[in-house]
Amino acid sequence: MEQMVNSYDKYMKRITLGREDALRRMTINLALVKPGDCVLEVGCATGTLTLAAKRQAGPTGSVFGIDIIPVMIEASQKKAAQAKLDITFQLGNIEDIPFPNENFDVVMCSFMIFHMSEKVRNKGIEEIYRVLKPQGRFLVLDLALPQRPMSRRILKLFLGFMLKHDLKELQPIMESSGFSQIEISQAKFRVLGLPVLSFVRGIK
Repeated sequence: MEQMVNSYDKYMKRITLGREDALRRMTINLALVKPGDCVLEVGCATGTLTLAAKRQAGPTGSVFGIDIIPVMIEASQKKAAQAKLDITFQLGNIEDIPFPNENFDVVMCSFMIFHMSEKVRNKGIEEIYRVLKPQGRFLVLDLALPQRPMSRRILKLFLGFMLKHDLKELQPIMESSGFSQIEISQAKFRVLGLPVLSFVRGIK
């Protein structure tokens, strides 16, 4: 299990060319996290993004991370303790989020929304809507094929196995769940020198 944690962190370092901190800060900005916010990361893995959210939310904010893999929760807790950040990490599933209605200002999902069946994903988006406060923000960041043909060919060669979905697939279920002001756009961050990240953001 420790190998899984080390592999995940090494993979993120490699794919971002050592710029994971910059990626996480960009994600926090896209999620519009503000000081004092109550924030949830669904699928927190080893907690790096959750820690960035806490730094942005500050001492008056409350930040939580859930994941279905116990060793990821343990790793996240260790990171938070080492950074002296007050964050709650616990086991949790996107289709049954263990928090009450209208609890969060922001919910984030990073590189995980397509690692599940469509049925679980749809139920998860409904759950995210449930736990968001009115006017709460929902952000998904994930890989996406760039527009330029040459860039698309290069990415399919290196990451084709990970590029089987499009964030536009999320818009119908987000709309039917009640989200509005849905925005889908390319993120200003390059992976392997290419613009391969996109985000979708919606408001409850």
